[in-house]
Amino acid sequence: MFSTSFNFALSQAQGQSQNVDELQIEGLAWHTSTINILLVTPNNVSWWNPMYINSTLRAIGQWNEAIQEFASNNTQYSFLTSLKLESTVSNVSEPGFNIYLNWTQSPLAGSVDAIGLTTLSSDDNLITNCSINLATHTSHGDALADGDEQNIALHELGHSLGLGHTNETNDVMFPDLSLLGPAKLLSNLDLIGISTTFAWLTYTFNFYPVTDWLTSNPVYLPTSQYQALPVSAQNARPQTLENNSIIQTIVLAAEIAVHPEFLPFVILFVVILVITALFPRRKKKQVDTTVSETTVSENK
Repeated sequence: MFSTSFNFALSQAQGQSQNVDELQIEGLAWHTSTINILLVTPNNVSWWNPMYINSTLRAIGQWNEAIQEFASNNTQYSFLTSLKLESTVSNVSEPGFNIYLNWTQSPLAGSVDAIGLTTLSSDDNLITNCSINLATHTSHGDALADGDEQNIALHELGHSLGLGHTNETNDVMFPDLSLLGPAKLLSNLDLIGISTTFAWLTYTFNFYPVTDWLTSNPVYLPTSQYQALPVSAQNARPQTLENNSIIQTIVLAAEIAVHPEFLPFVILFVVILVITALFPRRKKKQVDTTVSETTVSENK
């Protein structure tokens, strides 16, 4: 038995330096075309927000839509039409599922602000089970927005299907995420990766051994051919106040400002602003008083 883990961290995306987009394939495969996912909600915890269920269900729906869209428009990948992610929501863990998805309040990996973690267990490159953990708060204790949680879930679901990371900064499988960023869309690069990890669907009797048809190598796509796949209104990020990037940026800035480690700097900044604002007024008042006294003197 072998376990592989991937984490998704908060960071500023780095610029691309190549004209070819690549997506790493981990060399692990499922031997089923129906992937059953159990979403296990936490019980009786103050930090839990049920909106994260909807965020994750939209991410699952987005993957299903993208798979069918790609397969129906590219005949060489039509075998993907049999691939589907099925979801069940429960407040207790139950046996018989391929993927178990859980939420946790805090980031998931030490000093790295990891907000998503996927662990794949495999035997001779056959994926036997998978666990996904999604954080709901940053390391500063700030709750993640609905749209951010959907982006994170999209990324981790990609790992659960055997995808690694990409060098394309706009792609779902890019390893870093900037909070309050735009909604992520799945791409033809992601689906070329999926068609590689599920290539056995074209000849199911030759699944074993996995290493005969699947290796841990990247797939490539010229940058000029990179395309985002559409998403329906049902699975798109809702246009709500929670997903308004301007409002959420203001809220996030306010939440960060009141943290103890930042509060002294905020107070100092406010004091400097007040002094800067008051000093010119005080100077102007002194000038006005002098002119007034001079005028009175000339009238005598």
